Amino acid sequence: MNDNTKRLIDEYYSVLKITPDKSRKAPQVQARAALMVAMAKHMTKTAVGQIFGYDHSTIVHHEGQHEANLFSWGGYKDKYLLAERMCDTHLRYNTIENKLTSIKVQIKRLERLAENLKQELV
Repeated sequence: MNDNTKRLIDEYYSVLKITPDKSRKAPQVQARAALMVAMAKHMTKTAVGQIFGYDHSTIVHHEGQHEANLFSWGGYKDKYLLAERMCDTHLRYNTIENKLTSIKVQIKRLERLAENLKQELV
């Protein structure tokens, strides 16, 4: 977990005035699920799962329940909106960095392809 992610999680739970744990009490599950869904917009489900100590399938489950939770699970919507705002602020850098890395990999692949084509012309 990088510093941005740790800071995000610490601030999120601080604003909610919740000490995070793995209990199944509604405020804990809501906070955890909302943050997982918000974080999954900026990183892989596997990465989010690793941060929380769960399998990626847990994040898939929370994403599947997300729409229903927004409208029917009192307190979830507020937690999610907070998580979404905080993730957009804290994790934007990670998203941009990942896109740049992907572009660099594509450029290297295309350079190798171009070199191979040049060799065929010789």
